[in-house]
Amino acid sequence: MDVKRLILSFIALLPLPAMAVEPLPESSRIPATVVRTLSVENPTFHMPTDIAVDSTGTMYVADGARDRIVTLTPAGKLKSATTRPAGLPLNRPVGLSVDAKDRLWIADTANHRIIILGADEKLVETIPLQAVDAEHSADPTGLAITADLKRTYIVDNPNHRLLVRDNATGQIAVMGKLGQAAGQFQYPFMVAMGRDGDAYITEAIGARVQILNSKDKWAGAIGSWGVELGQLYRPKGVAVDSSGRIFVSDSTLCVVQAFDTRGRVIGCLTDAAGRPLHFEHPMGMTFDKAGNLYVVELAANRIAVVSLKGNPAGK
Repeated sequence: MDVKRLILSFIALLPLPAMAVEPLPESSRIPATVVRTLSVENPTFHMPTDIAVDSTGTMYVADGARDRIVTLTPAGKLKSATTRPAGLPLNRPVGLSVDAKDRLWIADTANHRIIILGADEKLVETIPLQAVDAEHSADPTGLAITADLKRTYIVDNPNHRLLVRDNATGQIAVMGKLGQAAGQFQYPFMVAMGRDGDAYITEAIGARVQILNSKDKWAGAIGSWGVELGQLYRPKGVAVDSSGRIFVSDSTLCVVQAFDTRGRVIGCLTDAAGRPLHFEHPMGMTFDKAGNLYVVELAANRIAVVSLKGNPAGK
């Protein structure tokens, strides 16, 4: 599997419909402000896909087209950029996550493995995914770890499935297959953990976010295919805020929408005029402890830092 081709295929800049730019009804607005953007030079980001932020505010960016992980200080300055974390050569890393111990988990996609680094950047563990089953090597594109560190959810995009790892035993359970029913996938892409231990998995071609509850039972879906408010066209990133709202980035509609845990749309991030806030092909997202939302803009080769201050949680 040519993972660069995989990335280009499912995050390609296509001339597809965008969400209407007229002001939204006030009840559907989530006022948001881009307070800063983050980028690097020599070389610049090239098609970045995901970001993780630890408890200190240190930021990690998956710059997979350059086979590297870029680390930024809390002030947004370049700290390091490496193609060989802990001496391990990367090959098209797509997804990142930071766990409750501030360890960085890297979905090293084309190497079919997960790399775990400690806060000191030393190797904690590698998790090979070539032999998950007899037929397929996993190409992980997203991952999330439960707050108690007991389980890790790993998205295996080209094989249309979710891998659930018991972190104590190392055993991996396979969930899902190609299809449109509950618990089936059409190119899942990223995953985030909710406050109650639910996992939210974006489905790029299936145009929805599936919900797996804390008991690993399928618990419904968010969104349906379309270009209207509450619909999804190419959902990619997903992040959950402190109040439990689920934020979903759409790389074709170029917006970020929010939903409640029952799948009902809350609204869309909007500018001062109430129009949908436009992002350049948004991908992975995360929140920091201050409640700021970080949105990876693949087409702009940057990270947008978005303030939601003044927006009541649970609106």
